[in-house]
Amino acid sequence: MLHWRRDRTAFAISGGGARGAAQVGMLRALIERDITPDFVVGVSIGAWNGAWLAHRPDLEWVKRLEEVWRNVSRRTLDMVWWRAARNMVRRKPSLYEGNGLSRFVARHLQVHNFEDLAVPLHTVAIDLTMGTKAVFSHGPLAPAVLASSAIPGIFPPVLIGGHQHVDGGLVDPTGLDTAIELGARRVYVLDSGYAGRLPAPLGSMNAIVDHTFQIAAQHRTRWTIQQMGRSVEIVHLRPDAGFLRHSMDFGATDFYLNEGYRYAAEVLDSRRKRRRSMPELAPTVAPVYH
Repeated sequence: MLHWRRDRTAFAISGGGARGAAQVGMLRALIERDITPDFVVGVSIGAWNGAWLAHRPDLEWVKRLEEVWRNVSRRTLDMVWWRAARNMVRRKPSLYEGNGLSRFVARHLQVHNFEDLAVPLHTVAIDLTMGTKAVFSHGPLAPAVLASSAIPGIFPPVLIGGHQHVDGGLVDPTGLDTAIELGARRVYVLDSGYAGRLPAPLGSMNAIVDHTFQIAAQHRTRWTIQQMGRSVEIVHLRPDAGFLRHSMDFGATDFYLNEGYRYAAEVLDSRRKRRRSMPELAPTVAPVYH
């Protein structure tokens, strides 16, 4: 049987830790231009930003998220040096217990279940028990956001359904793959960016590990765009802001917010101008076969 439906638009919101503030600036630019998603895919910090947006995809709500971000610090998340040193000595499974992150998520999430959100949300994690990607779309919201945000070695795995789950960034760093798998025909990728070519050698273990993951994420995203860009419209928003700070450094939030907004506004306005200059084409719809 043949059905017809309009193209579905997704927001795919990446990981990136403290650099996730740039995504909030990008969200403001999108919403200001009346670009809203049919569904949202969030990975790591993108799961948190995505959950906030999916509750109320409007401009005032995004501005409130900016204020939340301005009050986040390592201390807010209980990420203090002596906890990490103690847990290393005790050979714990992570540097931090995750209690601060859990309290933060519980305090700011507005609903308890995925089904209560205004826009469908999907969060991506890794199921360590099964060795697979896990996508959460139903049931309790907070555990799924925490599972997607559980950076290995930094926060402990999150137990859901008897399985251990950690950050999904290693299997789908931006959520783009998952958005396409879920049927999106247009995807706005809110990528928290990476430093690119470095001006000098990195001098710390944390910086080397952090930058390595950034490079791996960009290569994976680029590959997906090359493979799927002809069949799916992909708008890759990645501010070139020189993200040299560590992903857990919350000292540049205002810079990230402003740069994310500036960059996205520039790209979106440029796209709009190009489209207006092109001859108008008849709208198309995608067939769905059952």
